[in-house]
Amino acid sequence: MEEPKVIVFGVDGLIPELVYKFAAEGHLPNINNMLKEGTSAELLPYISTWGDVNWVSFLSGQAPGDSWKGQNIPKENEGNLLDIMEKESKKAALVHFPQTLSTAGTSHFCFAPYYANPSFEAASSAVYTTDLGKWPEKRVEEFLGWPPVGTLAHHIKSNRFLIEKMEEDWKFFISLHGGGEIVLIVKPFTQDKVVMKLPEGRSIEIKYQEWSDWVTLPLENDKNGMTRFKLVHYDQENQEMDLLQSQITIEGELSNDSEIETYLLNKYGPFISNWTVTASPEEKYHETSFEEGKYQAMWLAEAALGLLDEKDYHLFATVFRLNDETHHTSLAKYDPASPFYTPEEAPRYEENIRESYKVLDQAVGRILKGKKKDTTLIVASDHGDVPNHYFCDVHKRLEECSLCVLDEEGKQVQSESKAYLKDERGGMEVFVNLKGRDEQGIVPPEDYEKVQNEVFRALTTWSHTDLNEILPVTALTIKKQDAAIIGYWGPDVGDVVFAYDKGFVWGKNSKDVTAPVSGPGANHGPQIPTASTNHSSNLGIAMFYGKIANRKAPFQQTEAPFSMVWAGKMIAELLNVRKTDILDT
Repeated sequence: MEEPKVIVFGVDGLIPELVYKFAAEGHLPNINNMLKEGTSAELLPYISTWGDVNWVSFLSGQAPGDSWKGQNIPKENEGNLLDIMEKESKKAALVHFPQTLSTAGTSHFCFAPYYANPSFEAASSAVYTTDLGKWPEKRVEEFLGWPPVGTLAHHIKSNRFLIEKMEEDWKFFISLHGGGEIVLIVKPFTQDKVVMKLPEGRSIEIKYQEWSDWVTLPLENDKNGMTRFKLVHYDQENQEMDLLQSQITIEGELSNDSEIETYLLNKYGPFISNWTVTASPEEKYHETSFEEGKYQAMWLAEAALGLLDEKDYHLFATVFRLNDETHHTSLAKYDPASPFYTPEEAPRYEENIRESYKVLDQAVGRILKGKKKDTTLIVASDHGDVPNHYFCDVHKRLEECSLCVLDEEGKQVQSESKAYLKDERGGMEVFVNLKGRDEQGIVPPEDYEKVQNEVFRALTTWSHTDLNEILPVTALTIKKQDAAIIGYWGPDVGDVVFAYDKGFVWGKNSKDVTAPVSGPGANHGPQIPTASTNHSSNLGIAMFYGKIANRKAPFQQTEAPFSMVWAGKMIAELLNVRKTDILDT
């Protein structure tokens, strides 16, 4: 009998209602097989319903009170699933997983951890064009996201650059994050083909509407990067061209184990952590996001099988993020509960969401076909999404209640504020600016409870009036000393934890405390985890196929959702890890 193993194919923002719908309609044959022949359960995310905090809880087997310090700020692996596996000589491979769950000090493998501006990225993906006017500047009336500074909720990319016309050729520049640049020359060849001149005297042919072969580009410090191109528009007669360039990653800097990294890149090809065009029907060439998304999904599926079967890893965990992007860009035009829904437009946006689910299903099919009998596949999501209705500026609310001082740009001035929020904690926790504890603390310890009560009152009495209806802005507010009932405790947690009501999203427009959003969008982070409509919800989902640790039971959609931390203990049991009693439940 072979040693049991587990593949966690995580999905950023898979909505249970859409899984059931698309599976029942026949679009997801492999996921439908998991639903019918495996075991499934809906998952209740923690506040905030950010992927970062929930994936860390999911895989560590620890609630946020034990596992969550802040986005991109990993805690030590003390007493969590990775720690127990290390002590029992079972290896985990975290491939494209949030870097907030660290593998430091262990034999576990970490490859391409995702976060903003990853160190392994030499250059972002880009669109090069002879006509920048095709992409007019999009007007933004408010910033949605956390922190609400220059952040959009829709994953919109600003990555378009000019192709310069020379006498007979074209020229463009790839800007490297390290400060240098790569100059590339494009020469016309035929009506549907160009030749690109690369550094070091090399060249490559690029056919219209086809991705080129992968090419190596020299980077600084004797490093190399890999990329490929797609000619998505080409009019030789009118000298017009639009060209896509995939993300360039730095070979040798993607992981903590160069030998395993080389194995993966040689066997499965270059890895990309994102795609060039936003997966939105409103974006030019958005169909290419599904092409690059499929490349990534199949790469991850093959890597999962290879690392478990050939490199003797016991646990493989990843997060595939295309589905979340299609929710952010399309759910508000698909879900009838959204103020931006129209029956005429809905099918177009539903198709965009469905396409990302179909890409996922193909990767699931590859794993089901290739996995061994004693390997359990878990396809799971950290949260879902619901449409936005109103944005909320929590800093202005605190200012309104004399708890926070803001500068001319609407940013909190901590040294003058009685209460403040931390960027890395997700915007759902308010901290009393306490003397002796906080770096710029001004509240005397004897006034702690008084200010905590003021924050509590500011949040619980917050309302928004729309069409003569008074709507509560927050759905849950709880003090730190009581927050253990929602999975929060310890020195890192805020003094007041809260969640917005359904339809309310964090944001700012520099003048309003709350206001209707100006454009369609969907969010998960700020709303109460139980937020739902008839077509979508904030809940996550977990689908198991394989050995289910003696817990195989018929799936019922009416059952109460499981806690996100429950998955960690299930994975431990599937791997025959012994000390599961120290994990949270």
